[in-house]
Amino acid sequence: MKTKSFRILVPAIFLAMLMVVSATLPAKAVPAALPANFVLISGGEFTMGSPVDEAKRVKNETRHQVRLSSFYMSKYEVTVAEFRRFVVASGYKTDGDWRCVVIGEVRPKRENNHPVLNVSWNDAVAYCKWLSTKTGKRFRLPTEAEWEYACRAGSSTPFNTGENLTNNQANYGLYREKTVAVNSFSPNAWGLYNMHGNAWEWCSDWFSETYYDECKAAGTVINPAGPASGSQRVHRGGGWDYDAENCRSAYRSSRVPDDRDIDYGFRLVFVP
Repeated sequence: MKTKSFRILVPAIFLAMLMVVSATLPAKAVPAALPANFVLISGGEFTMGSPVDEAKRVKNETRHQVRLSSFYMSKYEVTVAEFRRFVVASGYKTDGDWRCVVIGEVRPKRENNHPVLNVSWNDAVAYCKWLSTKTGKRFRLPTEAEWEYACRAGSSTPFNTGENLTNNQANYGLYREKTVAVNSFSPNAWGLYNMHGNAWEWCSDWFSETYYDECKAAGTVINPAGPASGSQRVHRGGGWDYDAENCRSAYRSSRVPDDRDIDYGFRLVFVP
């Protein structure tokens, strides 16, 4: 009888202790309801920029240490259909004709799930503000550091696919002569699609050729948001009509905020 009582008593005591311990642990943060198609990019430290021996490297890619907090990024680039809803609902006047790739040729309905193009940085920011107001949730463009961290997905090679990028892995180099659907090809390790090629993606930062050198001199930088001022905004990732070297994870490019082109698009970050 003693043995049987002991066997019953031990699990009961263990369960009671477990309940007490659980009650004293801090509650796990639960983010606001996550919008569809957004994934958590867990924060961490990484080496931003490229090594001096990387093929086609540009001198403004000085390697430096960056530490980022976690954030949520859209799996996909903003689509033609999504941007159309914004323009129709808000009456916003864009800096360019987002409906077209070639001037005068409106994109067919079959491309509704392709990335919107011909959008300026101003247009992208206006979309973020509209969507934030409409949903009561906060959306913004990624910082340049967030973009590269998300693109690399733990890799240190020129591409998140390795040392090389093929036309079976991304849309670039005029191989298909146009964009592809935003869910094309395999996603990277974070679950993000088309971080290489398809459409250049606007970031929130002002651009500076020397910014990475300044960051390196400062040591590990935390959640960098770019220079305080400038004349051009960063865009990343390469486009459907650019060579692989421009699609590298570390490659940087920029244009003035009201500029737009047949390969400029964007994707969003969600802030809980």
